[in-house]
Amino acid sequence: MSSLLPLGYQINQLAKRLARHFSAGFEADYQQRITVGTEVTPVLRSGEAMLNLNFDVIDQFASQTGAGATIFVKRNQDFVRISTSVKKENGERAIGTLLDHSHAGYGELLAGRTYIGFAQLFGRQYMTRYDPLRNRQGQVIGVLYVGIDVSHRFQFGVGGRIATIGLLLSAAVLGSYVWVCQRVLDTAMDSLGRTASPGMLSVITDASAAQLRYGLIGMAGMVLVMAVLFWMLRSIITAPLVDATAAAQQLAKGDLTTMLHVGRRDELGQLMQAINGIAQGLASIVGSVRGSSERIDTAAKDIAAGNQDLSARAEAQAGELEQVRASMERFGNGILANAEHTQRAGALVNDAAVQATDGGQIVNAVVDTMGAIRSSSHKVTDIIGLIDSIAFQTNILALNAAVEAARAGEQGRGFAVVASEVRQLAQRSAAAAQEIKTLIGESVSNVDSGSELVSRAGNAMHNIETAIGNVAAIMRDIAAAGVVQRDEMGEVTRAVSDIDQMTQQNAALVEQAAAATESLRRESAQLVDNVRVFKLAQRR
Repeated sequence: MSSLLPLGYQINQLAKRLARHFSAGFEADYQQRITVGTEVTPVLRSGEAMLNLNFDVIDQFASQTGAGATIFVKRNQDFVRISTSVKKENGERAIGTLLDHSHAGYGELLAGRTYIGFAQLFGRQYMTRYDPLRNRQGQVIGVLYVGIDVSHRFQFGVGGRIATIGLLLSAAVLGSYVWVCQRVLDTAMDSLGRTASPGMLSVITDASAAQLRYGLIGMAGMVLVMAVLFWMLRSIITAPLVDATAAAQQLAKGDLTTMLHVGRRDELGQLMQAINGIAQGLASIVGSVRGSSERIDTAAKDIAAGNQDLSARAEAQAGELEQVRASMERFGNGILANAEHTQRAGALVNDAAVQATDGGQIVNAVVDTMGAIRSSSHKVTDIIGLIDSIAFQTNILALNAAVEAARAGEQGRGFAVVASEVRQLAQRSAAAAQEIKTLIGESVSNVDSGSELVSRAGNAMHNIETAIGNVAAIMRDIAAAGVVQRDEMGEVTRAVSDIDQMTQQNAALVEQAAAATESLRRESAQLVDNVRVFKLAQRR
């Protein structure tokens, strides 16, 4: 249908469409060079993209529109083709070629003006438009070309048929009109050329009848020609258009099984073939969309089921982690209490160690005192022995004195009494000394036993002091380990709390994902329902 639009309108719309691909503007780098074909050219860029030998946009544009496109870069006074979809006679791209200086648009482009007109390029006729490309400073740095191949316009298609029919219709109408007018003019001239005569009325009457007869014959011929031309127009244009309209209406209703029989190669045949292509393309797209939407719906259902299971597992895990966190907190509190108790026990053990040390010192002092008492007891024993010896000697002396007094008779009787008293005193002294010696011996024995017991008590106190010291050291180690365990348990509790929070967050995210998946499932189901509106041919 675009072939029925004016070429000027088509070429302007195509130029605007191509220019939209380069909305970033153009810049030329004359310091950097690249070889295109046999020509060394400056680098032309649009935004970050280099356009030299870059055919992506050009080929896409040519594929979508059927029009040719070319990018020129200005080098001195030449415009060099650096990217084009136009091909030479040998089928190669016309890159590395120059815009001829004799071209009608060359001067316009140098002056920065757009050129529109027909041109023959590489053996084919084109309707062309050349737009100058400017950099940010407003300097012309290249040309953007769009061309429509109009060589086929000279073929005998529907346009030619319509033109031919129009010419035939014009010729028929104009010919009939001229023939009738000529007959009327001849009759009038004949009537005016005659002189008045008696037979003038009959001549005029005959002339009028002949004029009417000839006019009716001409009009009948014109109507016949117009009927034939109308039938030709209907068979050539109207009937195919009616079929194409009916097919388009069926496509609009979603019936993609509609296919037109195409037995012609003119523009209407191309239109009908295009409608068939649209139906086939839509059928392929709808079939693909239907299959994809059904697969998406199935996958969404599976994901929704998995998300529900994952959500339940996440909630259960969150509950278990909450219990673990509470147990860890209680365990940590127990460890903290044990650490405090251990510290207090360590303090008590330290106090006991101090008291044991003091008791050991006291026991040592008692041992020393008992040793001194033992020494003093031995000295007393020695003194008692000396007293006993003195008493024995006194007794001997008293006995000797009594013997001497007896020898003296009456003169020694008084001395004998004294000697007897002294002897008795010596005997009592000896007996007392013996008793004292016995008591002192018993005391010394008791002191020795007590000293031995005190010594053993001192050793026991020393052992107790050593044991208490060891216990104190162990309690200090236990207290230190309890502090470490308390700190580690605090870290474990915090880690479990963090894991609990993360699990709760994951559960919330899983719920969100489940909601999103459910929404996706509903949308996919809606898409499946929408696609089912289209009617597709059964696959074989």
